[in-house]
Amino acid sequence: MRDFEAKLEKYAEVIVRVGVNIQPGQRLLMWNPHFEAAPLVRAVTRAAYKAGAKFVQALYVDKEMTIARLKYGSDESAADYPVEVMDTVAKYAERGDALLSIQGLPPDYLDGVDPARIMIMQQSVLAHNGPYSNAIQSNKVSWSAVRSPTKEMADKVLPDVPENERLDKMWELVFQLSRADGEDPLADWQAHTANLARRKDYLNAKRYKALTYKGPGTDLRIGLPAGHVWESGQFTMENGVKCVANIPTEEAFTMPDRLQVDGVVRSTMPLALAAAVVEDFSLTFERGKVVKAEAKSGLEFLENLMNTDENARFLGEVALVPHSSPISQSGRIFFDTLYDENASCHIALGSAYPESIEGGNNMSEEEFTAAGGNVSKLHLDFMIGSDEIDIDGITQDGGSDPLMRAGEWVEEV
Repeated sequence: MRDFEAKLEKYAEVIVRVGVNIQPGQRLLMWNPHFEAAPLVRAVTRAAYKAGAKFVQALYVDKEMTIARLKYGSDESAADYPVEVMDTVAKYAERGDALLSIQGLPPDYLDGVDPARIMIMQQSVLAHNGPYSNAIQSNKVSWSAVRSPTKEMADKVLPDVPENERLDKMWELVFQLSRADGEDPLADWQAHTANLARRKDYLNAKRYKALTYKGPGTDLRIGLPAGHVWESGQFTMENGVKCVANIPTEEAFTMPDRLQVDGVVRSTMPLALAAAVVEDFSLTFERGKVVKAEAKSGLEFLENLMNTDENARFLGEVALVPHSSPISQSGRIFFDTLYDENASCHIALGSAYPESIEGGNNMSEEEFTAAGGNVSKLHLDFMIGSDEIDIDGITQDGGSDPLMRAGEWVEEV
């Protein structure tokens, strides 16, 4: 690709200065980058030290080692977890350092591995992932999630592009959709986060008691708890530092009342899991809980995740994204939730973010649950938006405001 190194440096600068927003003297831990991501890891390292980072570390993962463990190891091996890895994450979180997730493996990289072994590993990861999940969901550390594409990812996303051009084209898409390819990416991000903040403020001023969704295969009502707070792509951490948790990001989101979700919702995009792609699925909710699930493929893996714990069948997030978002307009399905969720309105099974309700970060689990929040080891986003979805906001007096029509905002802000 022409000027690849220059574009990579810009992307790294966006990640460091907009994403995790490294402060002088902070440490940075890059969490689970794959080996193919080494050029980006090194570019981020350079950008972080230029920004004043005290120390930068990367904890790499190797997909071939994971495949070997699941293919040739025992069930006990699949269930094992290197707790010392989470000890490292916990140390960084305790110090108030920054965490950066860099991924980019294709959804089917475990194709050919015994599904039972994969499920054992998934449950082990969820059981031990608490320090990382708690750190990022409670706004105690600056954090962000980004992607470094692989050839396999490019093959999955761009099958219509000549094979020898796919990876370059994939990188171009990543740079473009991450707003890292302009003359001044930092200024572009400042304008973008300001626009998202205006939408967030608009929704917070409305104080809706519920949202209703209508579309092909979807007739859903999601209640919103008293004191719910809409957030957008940029967060303010406990230490006052602002970071953008997902690059790219196009959403405004809050938490539902875990017991006030009723109806049926149909997915509008495939859901890529580590072991399978769940396609054409629908979920039926009664009093907040999934009581029925159907899917064209991958249902077994989805059911396994929904059985993670007693709250995994309840919702923890509701997010609004216009169909005109750049990711949607790219016309591509990325088979990667980070990108696909920013192409579409989505909801998430499992845990809610404490900042999504007033005072949430200072609540005990019992208080959070009583206020309508959901506590779970799982947080699984899936896409339900399209240009055929209409969403209304239900006001406190029972009235109905048209909020989105054919996937687009009714009111500009």
